[in-house]
Amino acid sequence: MKQFDISLQTFEDIQTFVELATVQPFRILVGNDRSRVNAKSFMGMFSLDFSAPVQVRADCTQEQCDLFKNAAARFLA
Repeated sequence: MKQFDISLQTFEDIQTFVELATVQPFRILVGNDRSRVNAKSFMGMFSLDFSAPVQVRADCTQEQCDLFKNAAARFLA
């Protein structure tokens, strides 16, 4: 499981991140120590508190993670 932190501030940020996550062929979870949601779910993502950065956990290879992080670079915390 690969991990990195992101910061999402607006509805458009969340929408764009979900779109990026949806095209990935691996499982992605987003959240904090208390709760994690499927990053491919709009409903799940909107249930999170984005007042602070959240952690992304991707069940993928390092190469896949690097490509995903590059696609989501503008959100990296």
